[in-house]
Amino acid sequence: MSGVVLIRPPQVLSKYSLSTAITPPLSTAYLSGTLHANGHIPQAIDALGEDVDRLTPMPGTVGLAQGLTVDDIVDRVDASAQLIGFSSMFSSAWTYDKKIINRLRQRFPKALIVAGGEHITACTEYVLQDCRALDLCVRGEGEETLLDIVNTYFAGRDIQALNGVAYRQADGSVQVNPARGRIRAIDNIPEPYWDDLPIETYLSRGFGHGVNRGRSMPLLATRGCPFQCTFCSSPYMWGTKWEARSPEKVLAEIKKYLDKYNAENFDLYDLTAIVKKQWIVEFCDLVGKSGLKFSWQLPSGTRSEAIDAEVVDKLWDSGCRNMNYAPESGSPAVLKRIKKQVKLPRLEESARAAIKRGFNLKINIIFAFPDETPYEMWETFKFGIKCAWMGVSDSSFIPYVPYPGSELYYELVKQNKIEPPSDKYFDSLIPFSDLAFAKSYNPHVKDRHLVWARYLYFTLFYGTMYLRRPWRLVHTLVNLVRGREESRAEASLHHILFRHKLLLRRRLEGLFGKSEAGGAQV
Repeated sequence: MSGVVLIRPPQVLSKYSLSTAITPPLSTAYLSGTLHANGHIPQAIDALGEDVDRLTPMPGTVGLAQGLTVDDIVDRVDASAQLIGFSSMFSSAWTYDKKIINRLRQRFPKALIVAGGEHITACTEYVLQDCRALDLCVRGEGEETLLDIVNTYFAGRDIQALNGVAYRQADGSVQVNPARGRIRAIDNIPEPYWDDLPIETYLSRGFGHGVNRGRSMPLLATRGCPFQCTFCSSPYMWGTKWEARSPEKVLAEIKKYLDKYNAENFDLYDLTAIVKKQWIVEFCDLVGKSGLKFSWQLPSGTRSEAIDAEVVDKLWDSGCRNMNYAPESGSPAVLKRIKKQVKLPRLEESARAAIKRGFNLKINIIFAFPDETPYEMWETFKFGIKCAWMGVSDSSFIPYVPYPGSELYYELVKQNKIEPPSDKYFDSLIPFSDLAFAKSYNPHVKDRHLVWARYLYFTLFYGTMYLRRPWRLVHTLVNLVRGREESRAEASLHHILFRHKLLLRRRLEGLFGKSEAGGAQV
């Protein structure tokens, strides 16, 4: 059936962002796959992948929108569109997403405009009041709900009766229907459909979620996270159910991509991929028996509890080369308050085994939680330096950001320590990983202190790591010159250089005077 359009908007980031987020639209591909498997043929638009070399400054903010301009997106929507599905994943991009939705409404006044994603689920009532062009919100996992909406809408039945949706009533108030349960039989979810998305752009140019290890396809082996970290939106919005696909299904999808796309590497986008030792051992053993040759990595962050010396060897033998551990803090007291169920000595033991085997290991650190004391911050500094001395190759160092949908966010709103949702607030989230900007929500640390703390931490971490293993500095310099990547730090530097190259070309071509509507190909 025609008339359905799925849109992945441009990504929004800042000039000096350490993010390496030029990633294939996995969620859009899953939605498209579900519709195709049930007889619908949607039009899919990936605004990032279809114009990855375009940067559009967002006036009044430090933001840059990477991808198609607003008008370009609207112009690509088929004139017969009756139902437009829009993915809004990040609160930091909401003001730009809203601009696109409003423009879609102007061009398609009779179409049903539906939005889903992390931001929509976290701020459902707000976005429906803030964006009157939006008709319906999908809350939670989207595959089954979107399919029900499409079937119900084109059959002429009442879409407002469906679970998992929200909408404005005639009096302007927002009705949030009962939540739809999590999908339990995840092996039955149709695989992502990539044929009408620009996947080759990502494959040929080395774009992906992790380190560039060649032609990289995105993959989900599990869904959900069983933990309740207070800074994360997952517990409030998705629950704590962790579901794993069968190892056979995951390996079959890998084989398909090896054959169809000549893939060489797979980035797992899982929230928490390794929870059960039995599952990961079975998967690694299957890979070994298959004889297939590929690399894979865990760039999102995973738990260390199930990764002992035995699992480390199996991961390596199966082709895994890069992993992210997510301790978040080096202070036991902070870990307890944020409900991060991680034992630092156990994580260090796991990390040593992985480093000894040859893994490129990264740790994720969040700094300056609202109630974190100066001593606790110092504990985190010391832990990071200790990890660098152990041989951990990379570390993020992100100032705490209160994202909608998380427990800490709602606590801060109740305490009047942050303003309620607004364009100003969402725009303030844009430079969350920027080297030049920071916003402090901790009474002991000012904004400028956070900027300098980040520089100090990176100097100490990488200085210690290179001092302990000086040959890595040589590898890093060679990789930067040759455009190769072995670590997330190298990937971040390449992305920053890529953005600056685009901005420099834009200046040289004298295109700053062009309007946002016209855009600027750089």
